[in-house]
Amino acid sequence: MPFQSLTQKMRMKDLSNFGRIITLFSFVLGTMLLLFYLYFDKSYTIMNIGFYFVIVAFLLNSLLFVINIVAIIINNKYRLEFLKTCGVMLINIPIAILYFYIVVSIEFSTNL
Repeated sequence: MPFQSLTQKMRMKDLSNFGRIITLFSFVLGTMLLLFYLYFDKSYTIMNIGFYFVIVAFLLNSLLFVINIVAIIINNKYRLEFLKTCGVMLINIPIAILYFYIVVSIEFSTNL
């Protein structure tokens, strides 16, 4: 019986860590795309890649967020761990909005 509890604990920790890793990856890749866009003189190619990245990152992060919420509901024992992961995931939202604002501001200011 202790082995089953240990494997369940490892699975819960792995799920929480996976959410954090994907969130960090989304943040780093999104930041790199923004910096490339700014460095390469507002490249439309990079802007298009960034657009598709945002869609994929949004879908993947939303799915992982919902999975974490379900894990909180199902398993109260690891509630704090999953709440922390959800909090870290939610931090990406204002950052993505800021990046979007920067790109839109640049595009509209240069196209006028």
